[in-house]
Amino acid sequence: MKFDRTTGCFIGIVALAILAALGAYVYTNFIDPGNTGVVATVVPPPSGNNNNANSNSTQPVAQNIDSPDPIFGANYNAADGLPTYICGADAFGSYFTLQQMQMSGRDIENGFHLGIVPFFLDDDPAYDVSEEQRTALLESGGWNCLLTTLDSVALKSPGVITAIVDESAGADQLWGRDIPTINELEGKRITFARGSVGEYFIYYALSIARLNPRFDVTLLPQDSVTDAVALFNDGQADAVSAWEPDIYDAEQSGGVSLLSSNQLRIVIDVIVTSRQSIAADAGLVQQFHNAWFATLKDQTENFDNAAAQIAAWGHNDWSFVYPESATDDFSAWLESVAQADLGDNVAVMRDTRPIVERLNIARRVWSASGLTVSNDAVDSLINTNFVSLAAQQPELQSSGTPVNDTFSIAASLDLTGVSDGSDATTLAVLPCRSFTFLPESTELTLESRRILDECVVPTMLQSVGLFMEVKGSSAWPENTPPFTEQEIVDFAQARAQSVVDYLATKDIDPARFVVTAVAPPEERRNTTDPQLQAQDRFVEMTLITSGR
Repeated sequence: MKFDRTTGCFIGIVALAILAALGAYVYTNFIDPGNTGVVATVVPPPSGNNNNANSNSTQPVAQNIDSPDPIFGANYNAADGLPTYICGADAFGSYFTLQQMQMSGRDIENGFHLGIVPFFLDDDPAYDVSEEQRTALLESGGWNCLLTTLDSVALKSPGVITAIVDESAGADQLWGRDIPTINELEGKRITFARGSVGEYFIYYALSIARLNPRFDVTLLPQDSVTDAVALFNDGQADAVSAWEPDIYDAEQSGGVSLLSSNQLRIVIDVIVTSRQSIAADAGLVQQFHNAWFATLKDQTENFDNAAAQIAAWGHNDWSFVYPESATDDFSAWLESVAQADLGDNVAVMRDTRPIVERLNIARRVWSASGLTVSNDAVDSLINTNFVSLAAQQPELQSSGTPVNDTFSIAASLDLTGVSDGSDATTLAVLPCRSFTFLPESTELTLESRRILDECVVPTMLQSVGLFMEVKGSSAWPENTPPFTEQEIVDFAQARAQSVVDYLATKDIDPARFVVTAVAPPEERRNTTDPQLQAQDRFVEMTLITSGR
C-alpha cells in the first residue's frame, strides 16, 4: 500500500494530537493531581447535617483566584460534616458581629461553620486583599458573602444585597486644610484609598458643588487609607477622604474636618451574598442570616458579653478591641455607626424604593467620575427573602437597642437651634440658583422643578444631618408708583418659599430649611435694564450644618 504526502501528513497530525492528549492526562492525574497551580478557597465538603437537601454538591469554590485562608472559630471541627460559610470583611465595628458569631457558637447552632477573611490582618501580606480581589472572589463564588458598602455594589454588582448592616453616622469623613466649604475644593489635590468608600465619598461631595472630579480637582488615589492620610500629612495633598480611626491622624498636619457621614448619610454598609450561593444553597444562606440576627440580638441585649467575645477572638491590634477595655473599645467603634437591627432591615426590605434610588444615585456619581458602572437592573441587586424569613422567627426579635440607634433611610432629626440658622456653618453653596417662575408669579416652571429634582433632592434626602438656607432675590423694576423695598423682599421670599414648598413634596422635612430674602443693591433698583434685572432673579441655596 502506498502512502502519498497528504496521507502521511494526516497520520502525523493525528499522532501529535494523541501525544498531546496523553501528556495532558499524565500531568493532570500524576504530576499535578491536586491542580496545585490554582490557589482556591478551601471549603470542606458539606454534610447531610445541613438542613438543605441540595447542600452536598453545591458549595462554591473559587477557581484561579487567590484568597487568604479563612479564620475559623475555636470550636471549628473540619470532620463534623457541617458546611462552611466564608465571608470577607474589613476591621470595622459593625462588621465584628462576624467575630462575635464565631466566639458565641451561633454559627454552629445554625448548622454551619463561619470562616472569616479579615482584610489587612496584623500586617500579614497574605491578607492584603485589594478591592478588585474582593469583588472577584465574591463574583466567582469563592466567598459566600462580603461585607461592603452599597456604593460598591452599585459600581461592580459582584453579588446581591441580602441585608443592611448599618448607616455610617460619622465614621466616614473628609478633611482638609484651609478649605472652608466644598466649593473651595476646586483646584485642590485630593487623596483617598482607591476603589474604597472614601473615593465615593469625595465624588459625592464634589457632585454637590457640581465639580467634575476629572477636570476641576487633582485626584491622588492611594493603595490604602493609611497611605492616603500619610500623603496628606506629607503636604502632598490638600484634602483627604478616609474613615475612622485613621482619618484622625490628619490632625497632625493641621487638617480639620470639612464633612462627615453624620451630615451626609450616603454610606450604607450591606451584606452582599454571591449569586452562586443563593442559587446553589439558599437554605445555607438563610442559616447564615438567622445566625447574624441572633448574634446582633445578643449584642444589643448583652453588650458587655458581646464586646468580651470580640476581644477574645484575638488579633486585638487589628480590631482595637482589647480584653481589659472591651466594652469601651467596642462602644467607641459603634458611636458613629447607626446599626440596622432586624426591625430596621424589615422596614427597608418591605419597601426597597429608597435603596434602589440610592443605588441609582451611586451609579450616576460613579459615572460622572469617569468610571464604567455595571448595566444590570438595579432592582435585581436586592434580595428581600432572607430578611423576610428571619423576621418570621420570634426568637430573633430583640428587646435591646444598638449603641447608635439613629438608623433610618429618612431619619427623624433634632432641629433644635437650627431653624433660625443661629448655629449654622456653611458647607456648600449649590451651583443651581437660577430658576424661572410663571410670569408675575411665585409658581415654579416645570424646568425649574426638574433642576431641583437633580441638583437638590438627592442630596437632601440622603443628607439627614444637613440643612439648607434658601435665599430668594427679586429684580426691582421701575414702576409707578415705585415699589417699596419691603414689597421686593416679600416677593423674593415668596419665591424662595415656593422652592421649599416644592421640595417638601419630595418627603424633605420643611423644618430643615431656613427661608430668607434680600433686596437688590442700590445701583440695580428702579431699573428698566433687563440685563441688570436678570442679575437679581435667583434663589440661592446653601447647605449648612449645625456644629460641624
